[in-house]
Amino acid sequence: MELEAEIARLEGDVAGLGEAVDLDAMAEQLAQLKLKLTEAETAEATARTAAGKAETALAGARAKLDTVIEALPEGLRTPEAVVAQRKALQREQRQLSEALEVATQQDRAASETLTRAHEQLEAAKRARDAQQQRVKKAQGDFDARLTEVGLDKAGYDACKSHFPTLDADPKKVTDHRDGLIAARTTLQNAIAACADRERPDLAPLQLALADATQTLNAANAALATARTDVSSLTKFKESLAAALTETERLETETGPLRGLADLANGKNDFKMTLETFAIGAMFDQVLEAANMRLDPMTRGRYRLMRGLEASGGRGKRGLEIEVFDINTGKARPTATLSGGETFIAALALALGLADVVESLSGKIRMDTIFIDEGFGSLDTENGAGTLDQVIQVLAALTEGNRPIEAACLTKAG
Repeated sequence: MELEAEIARLEGDVAGLGEAVDLDAMAEQLAQLKLKLTEAETAEATARTAAGKAETALAGARAKLDTVIEALPEGLRTPEAVVAQRKALQREQRQLSEALEVATQQDRAASETLTRAHEQLEAAKRARDAQQQRVKKAQGDFDARLTEVGLDKAGYDACKSHFPTLDADPKKVTDHRDGLIAARTTLQNAIAACADRERPDLAPLQLALADATQTLNAANAALATARTDVSSLTKFKESLAAALTETERLETETGPLRGLADLANGKNDFKMTLETFAIGAMFDQVLEAANMRLDPMTRGRYRLMRGLEASGGRGKRGLEIEVFDINTGKARPTATLSGGETFIAALALALGLADVVESLSGKIRMDTIFIDEGFGSLDTENGAGTLDQVIQVLAALTEGNRPIEAACLTKAG
């Protein structure tokens, strides 16, 4: 039973394998397939080799293409440019074709015109030959006529120049004859008038004539020179008048500007330049600030002011300092101050200048004042004099956080 079951199973397996196959045929097919596979592999290797060669050829072709493209004009390196150029060339070809057609028609018309011209030329040659025959016959007749009247060619040419004046020549002959008769009559009258007279010596007269001629020539030369000079002077006068007119116009136009320039350059009632005026205006501020310091130090006696006159020819006009004395009611030069008063005035000026500089420029501040000397020249005036007033002013400055360095604060110093 087991054997039958095994046989049945094997038969089932065989049946599952399908129909029976011819192994020899399969082996033959397998051999053919292997052969085809070998051929395919060979073909593939050949194809690969060909593909490599093709890629190499393609790279070379591309390189050649790039070389050719680089060699081409810049406007023909793209297909679009080539198409545009081709269209342009086609348009140009059409235009040339049309021009060729027109030229052909014109050439045909010119050929026809040339043919007609040749015909006209032949007719003209025939007319010329006939005219030459007529001229030759006329020349022969003319020569025969000259022979008849006894003239040759030279004689005829000499007479021909008188043809234009044939009408006027008889009158000239008549006038000449009349003039000759008049001259002969005048000669006979002169001979008769000179019959009883002696011939004068002409040498002195000729010499006098030569001298008079030389003098006349010199006078004419002088006259020409004078006329030239007069012409030059007239032109110079006209140019000078034009220049004066232009100068007057320019002076009129620039009068206000020149007046302003003169004022700025010191040509004014105060003889003061613009620079000096500006400095003087600033100087007035300095003097005003200095007087605020000087007043308490002098108990209101002195006041600094700017003088308008330069002293002794030194300095600029309007920049001199005078001191007004309240006791005398007059202003006097600063040179009349005593040593102590001069020191006080100088100190007041220095303080006033510092105040003005600080007021005009907020970025500058005079925080420290250094006084070298001068206190020894101040008097005390019964213990409450100028020295005390100066010290009080300086003490007021120190209250504003402004340090003061003094080299000496004693009268002995």
